[in-house]
Amino acid sequence: MRDTDTPPPTLNRVLGPAGVMFLTFSALSPAFSVYIVGDSVIHIAGTGALLAFLIGGVAAAILALLYAEVGAAFPGAGGIYPSLAALLGRPLAFPYIILMAPIAIAGTAYSALGVADYVRVLAPGLPYMAVVYGSLALATVIAILNIRASALVTGIFLAIETTSVVILSAVAALHPLRSLGGVLAHPVMLKHGALVATPAAIVGLAVVSGIWACGGGSWAMYFAEEMRDARRTIGRVIAWTGAIASIAIAAPVILMILSTRDLTSVLASDAPIATFLAQTGGPVIGAVVSAGVAAAIFNALTASVMAYSRYVYATGRDGVWPAPVNRLFAVLHPGFRTPVVATLLLVGVAAGACLLGEKALLILISGNVSDYLLISLAIFVGRRRGVVGRDFRAPLHPMVPVFGLTVTALSILADWMDPDAGRPSIILLVGLFLGALAYYHLRLRQVSAGWLVGGVTVEVVTAE
Repeated sequence: MRDTDTPPPTLNRVLGPAGVMFLTFSALSPAFSVYIVGDSVIHIAGTGALLAFLIGGVAAAILALLYAEVGAAFPGAGGIYPSLAALLGRPLAFPYIILMAPIAIAGTAYSALGVADYVRVLAPGLPYMAVVYGSLALATVIAILNIRASALVTGIFLAIETTSVVILSAVAALHPLRSLGGVLAHPVMLKHGALVATPAAIVGLAVVSGIWACGGGSWAMYFAEEMRDARRTIGRVIAWTGAIASIAIAAPVILMILSTRDLTSVLASDAPIATFLAQTGGPVIGAVVSAGVAAAIFNALTASVMAYSRYVYATGRDGVWPAPVNRLFAVLHPGFRTPVVATLLLVGVAAGACLLGEKALLILISGNVSDYLLISLAIFVGRRRGVVGRDFRAPLHPMVPVFGLTVTALSILADWMDPDAGRPSIILLVGLFLGALAYYHLRLRQVSAGWLVGGVTVEVVTAE
């Protein structure tokens, strides 16, 4: 039971739209999406990656409108769960909160391992796990700082990683070799050392990866409680960030494919985009870009630690867990007013999860299809009740949430066709969601109380 006479400390509401955008771009990391995810999509579909990123960029910009609408209606530090709690109620909000816990931990650990992979490319003699834990420690220090200071630091790293994306775009734009229409009409991929036509089914699966690569505007929702006048402005910030990110991520990959001189060697490379740069721009540019990508992955690690720690904090502050856990999660740094305990707990568990290895972590995160599904359903419910769409309204309703449900179905198909990571991931995460749903109905349905989400009382589960 909270002491109503002494209001608890709150997050520091000092950010403007620019600060939130810096943090959002840092978390979604254009350079990571281009150089890491872009390589993966090129390996899958060859030049069909052009269509994947073209469609994926447009789709990601449209899907950002979903987050913009619910984020404006329920701007809370918990990301989308405040919206789910308010619009879909206890039975679906609680399993989503449970589902997010392993995703937040595994995502943080996976980013830390990614930092070490790229740092070791630049400095092979460094001990791998020392780099992993060093990057986690540094990210933790930055995340605990005053939110303005953290935004400034991530903004500096963002400028560095943006340089690597601009370099790729400039080098590719100055060396065009083939037409957009020609690549769209006749995509090719490498098979047994020869160029063959990319099957339509492969391009379709690559499109799903392209959507994921170009998305990320929803990261802004985690910083809503530290934004001035968030209800009026957060929707536009999410929508514009989603649109700008889509262009910034899709354009370099598209230009690179149009400018590749030796398709066979580039498609055969372990790192196609780096190989393209080495062939077209020279080794110096390649080294600069590698440094930029390492900075990008570290920046994404830092921003995601900041975001996920606010999710953990919000669950405690809102009273989701037993009282002792709530008090622990809700502790703020007395000077910086940042979620210090939530940050330390998140990073501490993620440090242990790093020992699982990249493949196991990928299984924990790659099959999450719940966001588009639940938020699309929430939009339908919110529009019917008249509680969303006041401060930001996605156009052409109901086309956007229907599109979200369609992308969910395509994502499930894409994950199921990946037997190494996607299929076990979706089985694990769906099982966890259904298990949490069953636990709620069997154990927690009768134990309920008002749940304060962003200052709005919602009937949601709590356990004492």
